[in-house]
Amino acid sequence: MDVTVIGTGRMGSALVRRLAKQGFNVYAWNRTKDRLKDLPARSIDDISQAKGLTFIFVSDDEALNAVRGVGGDIVALSGTYSIGAVTAFNIRFTSMGKGLLAAPVVGGPADVENGTAIYLIGGPESTYQRAKEVFDKLGSIIRLPTAEAAMALKLAYNSFLIGTMALLGEYVVLGRTYGVDDDTLRALLTKTVFKEVSEKYMDRVLKPKLPPSFTLALAAKDVHYAVKSAGDAKTPLVVSSIVKSLYELLAALGFGNEDYVRAGLLELIGGLKEK
Repeated sequence: MDVTVIGTGRMGSALVRRLAKQGFNVYAWNRTKDRLKDLPARSIDDISQAKGLTFIFVSDDEALNAVRGVGGDIVALSGTYSIGAVTAFNIRFTSMGKGLLAAPVVGGPADVENGTAIYLIGGPESTYQRAKEVFDKLGSIIRLPTAEAAMALKLAYNSFLIGTMALLGEYVVLGRTYGVDDDTLRALLTKTVFKEVSEKYMDRVLKPKLPPSFTLALAAKDVHYAVKSAGDAKTPLVVSSIVKSLYELLAALGFGNEDYVRAGLLELIGGLKEK
């Protein structure tokens, strides 16, 4: 079966490798051709040459709006976008008589490549059944009734996770301020409901490794889309709005390429502490 990936950043490249391992005929396009080097896919010169199931992994709403004339039989939106952008793309694309799914991913590049990612798939059941052969070999699946519902769940999850990471950093900052060492901070979490959070994220907060799989700037973008989408539906997200402001401020201060999990700790480093 033919599968195409449009946008081969960290997540798109990981998906290319996963698809190739599973025996699919993989095609790929990226605006910067260097990103296609060493990937197990046939390069295409234009998105109109996409074949079969076409995954869209472009970076943001603006890039998604620029996707015009894409080929393939079914398109799966797998990046993270605002609900408004998904609706606009849905109207534009389905008017061409082709199938559309939203299939945003929960998990990082390693999860995608290893088949442990979660795909939130929204759209018509008839369209999903035509693409099921591919998704069955990619990871876990949660089905949603519409493309908008799938993207809303992704935005809600990302906002929850990103806000939690900000609080984890502040937990470290407050403890350290009053003499609590890192081992003790970790020990408490491992005895509570936050045990898995500590095991997965604490080392990344305390000892960052570069490059991060998900940057602070990307986190700011995702929370912005969540807040915008909620506002468009007249459902304000007060806490997420504050988290959005924190991440946007830190990005403006030059921390955009840091691991997003360090936001709470970077408040102190970034000079946000009261004088």
